[in-house]
Amino acid sequence: LHWQHSPDRGVPLCSPLTRDLTDNQLVTLPLDGLAGLTHLKLQGNPALSEPFTKESFPKMRVLEVPYAYQCCAYGSCSSFFRVSSQWKAEDLSPEEEDPHKRTLELFPGHSDNHYDLDADDLQLDLEESKLHPSIQCTPSPGPFKPCDHLFESWIIRLGVWLIVLVSVLCNGLVILAVFASPSYLSPVKFLVGSIAGANLLTGISCSMLALVDTLTYGHFARFGARWETGAGCRVTGFLSVLASQAAIFLLTLAAVQCSLSASCVRGYGKSPSLGKVKAAACVCLLLSAVAAVLPLFSIGEYGASPLCLPYPIPEGKPTTLGFTVALVMTNMLCFLTITGTYIRLYCNLLKGEFSAVWDCAMVKHVAWLIFTNCLLYCPVAFLTFSSTLNLFLITPEVIKSVFLVVLPLPACLNPLLYLLFNPHFRDDFRLLRQKGQDKGSLPQSCRADDMDKSSYDSTQALVNFSDIDHMCDSPDSLAVQPILDSYSFPSMTLIPCQQ
Repeated sequence: LHWQHSPDRGVPLCSPLTRDLTDNQLVTLPLDGLAGLTHLKLQGNPALSEPFTKESFPKMRVLEVPYAYQCCAYGSCSSFFRVSSQWKAEDLSPEEEDPHKRTLELFPGHSDNHYDLDADDLQLDLEESKLHPSIQCTPSPGPFKPCDHLFESWIIRLGVWLIVLVSVLCNGLVILAVFASPSYLSPVKFLVGSIAGANLLTGISCSMLALVDTLTYGHFARFGARWETGAGCRVTGFLSVLASQAAIFLLTLAAVQCSLSASCVRGYGKSPSLGKVKAAACVCLLLSAVAAVLPLFSIGEYGASPLCLPYPIPEGKPTTLGFTVALVMTNMLCFLTITGTYIRLYCNLLKGEFSAVWDCAMVKHVAWLIFTNCLLYCPVAFLTFSSTLNLFLITPEVIKSVFLVVLPLPACLNPLLYLLFNPHFRDDFRLLRQKGQDKGSLPQSCRADDMDKSSYDSTQALVNFSDIDHMCDSPDSLAVQPILDSYSFPSMTLIPCQQ
């Protein structure tokens, strides 16, 4: 027990009904002899996560616990009592207190209205307050410290499950079509498949939160403290930060690669090789892993809320603010780089400097990825900068919805854009179906024709800018289009950008 002694009298300041157990590294709290307590301080004991019940402290008036979930047993916090006033008034004995003053403290609404209660009404109210005392328990629960459900709204719950299903299934299809197809794997196509892998990790991290919400449905307070401080929350936060940062870094690399390919083809006659792009992608993954590991070493925090995200929350600790601001500033710098790079690329295309055959499908797809990811990241950046200035202008429920729905939403939209609007997916999916068919049941001539078509597709994708520019420099450059049309491709992999 921490007893505070008065320098004048040399006696404990704590009354027999008050105990201060702050910063004692308690693991369990023996309840024997504590039933008569009215004031109890337990903050600073992170290992003490066991829930309490009303029967544990029947006479408790002020309770300070390590976790807000331990206050759920006492219902909503009452405004009748203030912690500071209770601890300041603990030296006064009940006999020394003014009954009229205590009544006004218990019923502040009457004091504000200057309403004089009758003696009988005062006696009845005092007796009722003794029978049903209000308990001031801190820290109080809220949207980020829920008592019953991790997802307090069915709209959020269904939205998270929809994000999980769409991101896992659609990103799995994109990865299968990009890396399992026998078609040519270009550098930009490789980066799109890598972004799909990062988005798949986002879906997995969201599925872990959805699973926790399902398993603790209706009684989340029993497991909230153990979930925040456990390994599961740290794994979820690690996967979430790793996936989001990897997606942003790889998207930056895809935009830079498109611009560099065009410049290198114009200047040197060839674009960067796939090996160099793979090495740059590994560097992006390494940087993302470093950013995700830092909160595990007390640079940031994953256990600030049960959402396991290192983003600041209302009434949260300011220790994670520096890490979050640095993370958001890095992401904003990436988006500015992406935007500037693509504006420069499109200006050059409009000038006609790259009027040769260009893979417009992938260029447009990366542009759509840039637009959607930048747009959806704006609310997260706004909330971070608002917390830096202590200006939470919106309710905690809306902030929680942004973190649960808006933040992982690009993991759904990115693969849908590729599956629905990119002709490369249709070509790759057709080749995968042909590859999966029973070749023994097909005639030999049909198999030969399929092999010829596949070779033509690969040859078409391997056409580089130097050869096309050489053909376009000749007087008979207009004959290139009939030659390309003679192959009868199912869809255009290389499309003139001027069209």
